[in-house]
Amino acid sequence: MISKVVKARIALVVIVTLFTAPFIASWYLVFYTDFKKNDIGVQNGSLIHPVIEVGAIEAIAIGDETKQKLLGKWTLTGFVSSGCDTDCEKLLYTLRQTRLALGKNLDKVGRLVLTDNDEVLGYEEEYKGQKVVKDPEEHDRLMNKFREIENFDANDIYLIDPYGFIMMRYDRDMNPKGIIKDVERLIKNSS
Repeated sequence: MISKVVKARIALVVIVTLFTAPFIASWYLVFYTDFKKNDIGVQNGSLIHPVIEVGAIEAIAIGDETKQKLLGKWTLTGFVSSGCDTDCEKLLYTLRQTRLALGKNLDKVGRLVLTDNDEVLGYEEEYKGQKVVKDPEEHDRLMNKFREIENFDANDIYLIDPYGFIMMRYDRDMNPKGIIKDVERLIKNSS
C-alpha cells in the first residue's frame, strides 16, 4: 500500500510535468528541428526577399499637377504600360476600392500607378486622388528598382512600406480581401 506522502509526491510530479512538457517540447522543436521551416506564414501576398529600397517617390495626383513626395504611407502600386484599357480601369478600381475598404485606416494607405502615358490622367472624376508617376526620369528610376525583384511581373500589385521599401507582391487578379487583411495587419503591427 502506498502512503499519503508518496501519493502527494506523485501527484506533484504529474502536475509539474503537465505544465512544463509543452514548453520543453516547443523549445526542442524550434531550436533542434526543422519544424515549420518552410511555412509561408499568414500573409496573402508573397514577401519580396530581399526588400528593395525605392525611397521617396515623386508623383502627381489625378486632377492636380503639383508634385508630391510619397513617403510615410503604405503604398499599393500598379503598372499601366499602354493606353488605359479595361485592365487599366480594373487596376485603378481595385486600388481605390482596396484603400476605401480599410475604413479608419485609409489615410495610412496611398495608391500609385506607374505609367508611361498620360491617358490615366483623364480619370479625374472617377479616381480623384490617385497618384501617378508622370516624370520620365522618375518613372525610369522606379522601373529599374522594380526590375530588381526576382520574377518581376508588371501585372502584379506591389506594396511599398512607409519607409520606401518594396516588400510584398500580389497577383492582380487575386481577391482584394487578402490585400486588405495584410495591410490591416501591417498597420496594426506598425502603430
